[in-house]
Amino acid sequence: MIIDAGLIENGVTPEVLAKLINRHAATVGRYAKLDAYYRGEHAILNRQRKSEGTANNRIVLNHAKYITDITTSYLIGNAVTYAPSEGYDIEPLKDNYLVQDIASLDYKIAKNVSIHGRAYELIYADDNSDPHSALLPPQNAFVVYGSDCEHKPILGVYYYRKYDIDGNVTGTECRVYDVKTAYTYGRDGDSFDNMELTETTPHYFSGVPLIEYTNNDERQGDFEQLIPAIDAYNTLMSDRVNDKEQFVDAFLFLRNVEIDSDQARKLKAEKILMGYEDSSAEYLSKVMTEADIKVLRDDLKGDIHRFSAVPDLSDESFGNNLSGVAIKYKLLGFEQRVLDKEQRIANGLKRRAELYINFLNVKGAMTLVPIHRIDVKFKRNLPANELEISQMVTNLEKLVSSETLLAQIPFVTDAEEEAENAKKEAAEKSEAFAAAAANGDRRRYNVSGDEE
Repeated sequence: MIIDAGLIENGVTPEVLAKLINRHAATVGRYAKLDAYYRGEHAILNRQRKSEGTANNRIVLNHAKYITDITTSYLIGNAVTYAPSEGYDIEPLKDNYLVQDIASLDYKIAKNVSIHGRAYELIYADDNSDPHSALLPPQNAFVVYGSDCEHKPILGVYYYRKYDIDGNVTGTECRVYDVKTAYTYGRDGDSFDNMELTETTPHYFSGVPLIEYTNNDERQGDFEQLIPAIDAYNTLMSDRVNDKEQFVDAFLFLRNVEIDSDQARKLKAEKILMGYEDSSAEYLSKVMTEADIKVLRDDLKGDIHRFSAVPDLSDESFGNNLSGVAIKYKLLGFEQRVLDKEQRIANGLKRRAELYINFLNVKGAMTLVPIHRIDVKFKRNLPANELEISQMVTNLEKLVSSETLLAQIPFVTDAEEEAENAKKEAAEKSEAFAAAAANGDRRRYNVSGDEE
């Protein structure tokens, strides 16, 4: 949401806040539909019978969930890592992330971005006066940006209703955050109009502590534009089963044969029919053209994967003997799409790190580190060919730093720490070798200090 910063230069009035909330509330109806499609509650489930006795199978094949789950796992199934430039220390930040399992929150953020087209993270001080993060539903949160060319965030708003034990609305509350202060507004009843300011608290993050993550410029979900194609696929597959069911339950047309209800029941049980000259019997049914249905099904399925750029991993072309390079070529289009998502999420993660560092600096837990000195690194969640990786690491050993090479190894989660451990272990072996030599130990050792 973009507004003229001059409207709130003297503070946010209840009147301005109510208008901002009403503007946001008018746009959130689509979120319920997107959530429903991810959960498998598709339009086909509401289809009614055309007539009594007509088959009405309602089959949901949840491509929406597949698209979101594959995209999210590919992008952030492996935890994001943070590497500072030489001479900068961010261990207090990384320790804080480790304590609160920030990787789990990162996955939830990426999943929300995929479903809704955006996600919101609130940063606050917990009971131990440490910075902490929480994921907010996009139905109840938004960020306000200035209308100038920089579009910097000037306000973060989180609003919600309060309920009693019976589910009745007892009041409304709204938390507003600017670059220095958190404000709390509230009132009784089910309305966000005419709220009163009840609390003002400094937050010490030196920035708006509500971060918006976006999926694209349009802020659309990964499967949002494909909902009509998903509906068509569900309808086709449901009607395919309907046709099969109705073929089994088709009418039996008898020519020059007269039977009553009792004889019909006997015919159904014994499956014997006596006819006369010029009599005949045949079923009345639609001709099933399975080949045509398969062509249409494959076309719809192909279009869903094509326009979502998410590959069908069950396809036969994804064999078990593909090299890492071959897999990457098959995922090229998917990778290009995910790269845009990665850059947007990385911007949000850098913003989070900056706010955390500001708070920890005020607390005296760490020194300030310029955010451009921290690299946010994503590692694709792909099957790793460890032999290829080991060969690459060996070939580049004299050209690239050990820390960079260690970062390429899948089972190494912290390259900097692993490099320090390797140096420490080498030093210990070297000391042991020197001590043994000083004591007249005649055993032979290699350059690493290991006994030969």
